[in-house]
Amino acid sequence: MLLAPPGLPGEPEILPHWPCAQAVDRALAAEGVPPGAVRVGHSSHHYGVRMFLRLVWDVSRTGGLGGIRLYWEEETGWAYALTGPSTSDILEKKPAAPLHRIFATPQDVAEMAGRMVRGRHRPSGEYRGEWEQAPMAREAIEVYRRPVYG
Repeated sequence: MLLAPPGLPGEPEILPHWPCAQAVDRALAAEGVPPGAVRVGHSSHHYGVRMFLRLVWDVSRTGGLGGIRLYWEEETGWAYALTGPSTSDILEKKPAAPLHRIFATPQDVAEMAGRMVRGRHRPSGEYRGEWEQAPMAREAIEVYRRPVYG
């Protein structure tokens, strides 16, 4: 379970999409598929600040067939990768098209991840719901960018 976001006490959160990461993490735990690794961050200011989230399940969590990665980026939404026994061996990487939303509901993300982790099923179905806190997350990201870009 994710704890508090990194940062300095008394400073604004340096990861404005942290609430999204926490909500997805809680939904994954409720689905019974907590990831083995989570990375929440943003690209450097030099390249334009873009928020991202990475969730990784290595071969030890997926029944021995290979690992799975889920990626979220604020402009493109969710994507997935199937890996070999080493998570650095990417066998397939594609958008998670069934989610349809940049800020898909954490429950939809967890349901899709559960099917992938338990049976290595590629994303399917239709998930059209948007996370109820998506407007606040978008605003927090924009507020974070103001000091960077003016």
